[in-house]
Amino acid sequence: MRTRITQKKLAFNYTFLFFRIMKFVLRIDLLPAAICLSVWLGGHMVQANSVGIDPTNHFAWGENTGWANASSTGLSVTVHYDGSSGWLDGHVWNENVGWILMGSSGEGPFSNTASNNWGVNFDTSGSLFGYAWGENVGWICFPTNGYGGVSINKTNGEFSGLAWGENIGWLSLMGTSPDYGVRTIAFDRQPQSTPNWWLVANNVSENSDEGDDVPAWMEFVADTDPNNATSFFHLVSVTTTGTTATVEAWPTSTERYYTLKYTDSLHLGTWSNVMGQVNVAGEGEVQTLEDVGAGPLRHRFYTIKVNLAP
Repeated sequence: MRTRITQKKLAFNYTFLFFRIMKFVLRIDLLPAAICLSVWLGGHMVQANSVGIDPTNHFAWGENTGWANASSTGLSVTVHYDGSSGWLDGHVWNENVGWILMGSSGEGPFSNTASNNWGVNFDTSGSLFGYAWGENVGWICFPTNGYGGVSINKTNGEFSGLAWGENIGWLSLMGTSPDYGVRTIAFDRQPQSTPNWWLVANNVSENSDEGDDVPAWMEFVADTDPNNATSFFHLVSVTTTGTTATVEAWPTSTERYYTLKYTDSLHLGTWSNVMGQVNVAGEGEVQTLEDVGAGPLRHRFYTIKVNLAP
């Protein structure tokens, strides 16, 4: 099946449009329908609390205050993440000391320099820093050095470490005997492996399509904008010079890695990596990958696979 270069279809397994060269005339062929079918499966809607706290792992402990609940009805702590760093908001409830607020009004990250911009942030490593506030207990500090130090494991969403309040002492986010801890579901993934934080940040579900025929979960893989119909990863050209074929793709991301693959027979269904063009770091603009020594072939098919990590 052939289509014009303006068509915007993606293939399964994070592998995108491929070009076919025949007598040096450029055309684009769609991958077989059996592969494309997987693109449209799954795609559960993300719930409103998908960046909140796991309802089965939501207790912290203070020796002077007892249990603190980070997932009270309607006031759960929420984790906001932009792919590198983030902040918290919402409330923690403790029957002995009342509400503890994780951030002042407005969105983070919080500067913590005035009465209207305090709150708890976290950096690229997941380490929390800043201040929470309780009307009955005052400031609670999330220290970045010395004893304590709270962090989020961005793989499983688990909090660990200790926060400090001058009036209440240490507050532990994870412990044993009994086993307890706080875990956010912001980093949990939907059926197509798209993280909750990204879907919520972009206000989409996995299969949302803003008009470019590319589901949102593929936009996450390609690091493109799921709310912009002109933002989708695709091959834009292929040229030949002597025995070298040059394939260009756009837009690329400095947070993604690209592998050029080829086959000389779609019937066999076997794709091979082009030597030297495996997990090439993205440049953030038009990406050029080359098949050096391809030879004066009558035809060859190319595809580019996008990976989140090498």
